[in-house]
Amino acid sequence: MTSIRLTPILGAVACTAATLVLVLLSAQSAHAQAAGQRRIHGDGSGNVHGAAGSGFNTAAGGQGLRTRSFERNADGSVDARNQASMSTANGGSAERSGSFTRSADGSSASGARSTTVNNARTGVTFDGQTTYTKGSGFSRSASCTDAAGNTVTCGANR
Repeated sequence: MTSIRLTPILGAVACTAATLVLVLLSAQSAHAQAAGQRRIHGDGSGNVHGAAGSGFNTAAGGQGLRTRSFERNADGSVDARNQASMSTANGGSAERSGSFTRSADGSSASGARSTTVNNARTGVTFDGQTTYTKGSGFSRSASCTDAAGNTVTCGANR
């Protein structure tokens, strides 16, 4: 039986989204309502599917949603996906999505992650992408634009 630990994979992909939510909410309110649900199902033949979702609303009007799912097939192949989004009462927002796929024999694996953050105060939008391919490693790119769509230096307009 092949053992795979998806928790670190899913956690790493979603970690930054959770961090973005916490940072943007710190200016919102200490009072928030949250709810979540998890499900995992195995068919007895080695196929396992899991899904989880959670959301929150703050007293100040912020809200967020996070979903995660994975499939581990009897042949050993894996497919995992997650998505998180949030918005603040003052118009700020953050979105993060990620995926990871591994072949049954482990000879190929790839993942992708995309992050978009809009700073309501400055109007600057950050777009970042990270991809991973087994054998080739990681590739990263990032860009920032102002409210008019002009390219600006990331981090210069905090």
